[in-house]
Amino acid sequence: MRARSSTLPITLGELARIGPLAGAELHLADPARGVQQVVLAETFDRLRHCTPHVLVVLHDEAATGGWSLAAALHLAWERNVSAVVVSRAVADSSSAALAQRLAMSLIVIDDDPIEVALQLAGQVSAPAAARAQRQARLAELLAEQTGIRGVLGVLNRELPGVPVALTVGDVVVAGQTAALQDRPQTERVEIDVHTAAERSAGRLVAAVPVPGPAGLDQVSAVLRLARPALQAAWARSRLDAAARAAHEQAAFGLLRRLAGEPRVAVSSDPAALEVPSWTAELGWQVGQFNRAVWLAPVHPAGEPSDDVTYLIRASWQRGHSAWPLVADGDGWVSWHSGADPEDAAALRRALAAFRDSATAHRLVIGVGRAHQGVAGLMRSVAEARLAAHVARETGPGVVQWFDQVGPAAALAWLPTAEIAQVADLTLTELMAAKDRAVLVQTVLAVLDAGGSLSQASRQLGVHRNTVLARLARARQLGLTYDEPGQRLALHVLCYALTALWNDSGAAQSPMP
Repeated sequence: MRARSSTLPITLGELARIGPLAGAELHLADPARGVQQVVLAETFDRLRHCTPHVLVVLHDEAATGGWSLAAALHLAWERNVSAVVVSRAVADSSSAALAQRLAMSLIVIDDDPIEVALQLAGQVSAPAAARAQRQARLAELLAEQTGIRGVLGVLNRELPGVPVALTVGDVVVAGQTAALQDRPQTERVEIDVHTAAERSAGRLVAAVPVPGPAGLDQVSAVLRLARPALQAAWARSRLDAAARAAHEQAAFGLLRRLAGEPRVAVSSDPAALEVPSWTAELGWQVGQFNRAVWLAPVHPAGEPSDDVTYLIRASWQRGHSAWPLVADGDGWVSWHSGADPEDAAALRRALAAFRDSATAHRLVIGVGRAHQGVAGLMRSVAEARLAAHVARETGPGVVQWFDQVGPAAALAWLPTAEIAQVADLTLTELMAAKDRAVLVQTVLAVLDAGGSLSQASRQLGVHRNTVLARLARARQLGLTYDEPGQRLALHVLCYALTALWNDSGAAQSPMP
């Protein structure tokens, strides 16, 4: 039966987090080392009679500095004591170096050694009270935090060697990603964080080494203690983020109307539109060259929810909080402004940092070209949106720059679902065939190759005769691809069907 944490001997790591050692200079070889007794050693003879697992506070003759402290450290190592506490007046860098070589914990204090020894003796004799004192101090630290990152920072400082993270799903919102990594001799502690409506908003996750500087019960208690402060910080951040998002949303809408066309801005002189003065209040510099970024789901399902927008916003603005993020249509718009239209280094760094989050949220990223002024921004937004549609063909986490798109991007806008319905009505026999997918794929390869059977066979990885056989069967089922008047329409049909089937895996059964 495992002992309760309140009855276990207190550890060096726990003592280091409460007075009188909270402000001390710590050189801990093993923070998980237990302390069963405190000894005030005034002489070397007293030090020689110390038993293992005691905390020795040096005083008087045993703490005169120089060789005496070195001798005391050697004696402490021989007696297997937990740690040595000494006044700063007699300790120097060589003392810390010797303690490190001996793997002996050394604690350097500024207060009177006798008073420190008395306080430590009380804490060691009543570990439950000492832990309660630590929790009270930790509660004060957590209450002082106004943001989620501040709360997580306190937790990671208070639990050395135990990475802690706040997660929503599999996405780390704040803290250390190491908390989610599977490592040997590590157990995971998870605490739900609820919103005001008692809905689970996320989880606090800690990876606890076993054995380690903190026990599972101790870590769990600390995480539960942090939950109210985290809920308050979360609510505050949601309100701040919502207000900021609403402000940016309204401002972006005004800029779009100012530019004229709601989707694509066309202007012979990008600087002709005067930049509104209120954009400076948001930190925007749209009078410079703007390069837009469009974040979009691989599989769009209408306008994203406020919760999803909050998560995407938090991930996108991590490290570059001044950049905007505006929900627009089925995705989100952001942009980077700069004086040099060729300088995209900052944007590339931001995209690299966001790639893991984009993959986790199943997003693709489109990047427009750099254009000047308000009209230029809207043009770059249209380019980024088009590039994002092209990126959907590849998959989550893909970044597509508009410079690399070309006219073939028009295919990304095809309404594949509607075209598939046309195929179901006009090519009934083909759509009912079990081998329809391979037939459509073969016809598409031939049309893409301009009618070349050799190129199509190489692309498909099959023999030329196999291609001929498939074409003959497709023609029997109504797919007469070689008729000039129908070639363009059938090419579009084959492209749309292949794209739809590859995306949904629906080619294995006839369409309804």
